[in-house]
Amino acid sequence: MPCEQCDNGLYKWGETGGCLYETLEDCQLANDEIEPAYGKPVDFTMHFTKEQMRKLHEEGEVLIEVEGSEEGETMNILFTYDTEREEEEEEEEYSPEEDRIKDSFGKYFDEVIQNIKK
Repeated sequence: MPCEQCDNGLYKWGETGGCLYETLEDCQLANDEIEPAYGKPVDFTMHFTKEQMRKLHEEGEVLIEVEGSEEGETMNILFTYDTEREEEEEEEEYSPEEDRIKDSFGKYFDEVIQNIKK
């Protein structure tokens, strides 16, 4: 199934694909790798531009309008990226001082918790 140029200048994969690709090469590269990468047919491919990826990573979300198979049909898809969770995971790392304190008082806190549970 070849890539086809849409009326808006973008490219799509086959007759029913969404107009997602900025260049013919992007369309061909994205779709040439579908079978080997996943080993089974793919129903839909979403290609992000560099600007869309930047926005997703910096702002945590990007709204993409996708053209449907029927003329004039569109769908908005909101992609989100949990930037706060990534920041929380980074903040949870202990410093050597925190580890020393934890080791010193760990047995004491374990004993207190055991007494509370009784």
